[in-house]
Amino acid sequence: MGDDRAPYLHDRDRIIFSRAFRRLAFKTQVVPASGRSTSDHIRTRLTHSLEVMQIASSIALDVNGDKKRKLLDLDLIQAISLGHDIGHTAYGHIGERVLSEFIFGQDGASGCKVKHNFQSLKMCCFLEKQYKPDFCGLNLTIATLDGILKHSCLDEEKRSLCKRIFNSYQEIFWKGKKIDPRNREKLNEYLFEYVSPLTDEGIIVAIADEIAQLCHDIEDIRRLGGLESVIDFYEEVCKQWDKTGGNLSKDTRAEKVYGDFVKVFKSVKDNRTDEIAKLERLYIKFTIGICIPIVSKVIKTLQDMDRGSRKKLLKESYLGEFKDLKELKSKLNLDEGEIKSIEYMEKISNHYKKKILMELPAVAKWDIKAKELYEELSEKLCKVFKHNTTEINLNIIDSGIRKDLERSYNAGKKFEKSQKGRGSGVNDLPIKFAVWDYLAGMTDSYIIKEYESLTFKHVEIG
Repeated sequence: MGDDRAPYLHDRDRIIFSRAFRRLAFKTQVVPASGRSTSDHIRTRLTHSLEVMQIASSIALDVNGDKKRKLLDLDLIQAISLGHDIGHTAYGHIGERVLSEFIFGQDGASGCKVKHNFQSLKMCCFLEKQYKPDFCGLNLTIATLDGILKHSCLDEEKRSLCKRIFNSYQEIFWKGKKIDPRNREKLNEYLFEYVSPLTDEGIIVAIADEIAQLCHDIEDIRRLGGLESVIDFYEEVCKQWDKTGGNLSKDTRAEKVYGDFVKVFKSVKDNRTDEIAKLERLYIKFTIGICIPIVSKVIKTLQDMDRGSRKKLLKESYLGEFKDLKELKSKLNLDEGEIKSIEYMEKISNHYKKKILMELPAVAKWDIKAKELYEELSEKLCKVFKHNTTEINLNIIDSGIRKDLERSYNAGKKFEKSQKGRGSGVNDLPIKFAVWDYLAGMTDSYIIKEYESLTFKHVEIG
């Protein structure tokens, strides 16, 4: 029986049916996703991905409302959204930072050398095998892979590093597969020579990811007992709005909602905390009301560009974050009100990240715990994997995944050879690649289980 589903619908379904996607339900978004004692309603990487999909779809529908334009593909929006965090580590960004330092050493102020978006690409191309037996990867389209990789920005140095690692994995995981060399060349070009996602849908998902974090994560902080911090954040929302004179973009959707937001906020401040859920809903409507018109205009401007200008822009500039849109205001035809709107969003986002999120005890404590978990376990696994052998010893690993980790190890050897003359100076690099792929796939609870089984130490989760 034939399958007449569209290609991007295939992509979406293969992501949904993958094991890595199911594991997102047990990975941290803001606070630990497992062992919580305060609330069962905290967001996880899975629910976050669904929220990104909803916001991105709303933006696409807004653009599609203009009947004169080429319709954006909602299947592609869904596939990229659901797959964008599929390779994310447990315990949020602290996991990817520690793993990056473990494999490649300190990277100074520039952050991780390799981020979760590249691990998501590896997961979709090599580490998952849901598509069919003995086929490595989910066999996704280039457009979906491109959107997944570029939902987070990679500078030129990091793209170069990721390209070399990716090629090493291709040589091992796709060995013997009949893949047209021209297709591999095209894949490398699209993935690593363009800074921005190549599709409008990919750009929308990247920005929707940023919007989703600002819209929804604040609710989790309140549920963890951080009501005072949440009130402080909403106070900043009002303060920054008043500073702008309430004169942001020409769109009136946000302004209409803001009036209701202020009324409910005053009630909440007067200790009528039973209305906090209503306040949170109004805040989300207010934020999305600011963001959607701006993103829609950016996409329409891109669609109106000639092919050469668009290609040059996507190759040289990143359009997946609001701060990048502001820097490209003349090329994207953004007016003064829209720039003020972006600056407003940046201010409340910075306040949230620096004054609210980082000072929440539940988050601060788990950042410390997770850092120690990853540091100790990665070193322990590295030591065990190379114990009494010149290759790799995987006796402690479940037999079902040993072959995959052997491939990761061999990909590390390929990459190590490609580094000759580059002066990487990284010890045990092939084994560290195997540790990398093993740890990055773990959930919050499984990494604790593995840590306790290898160290005889107990981790207090509550």
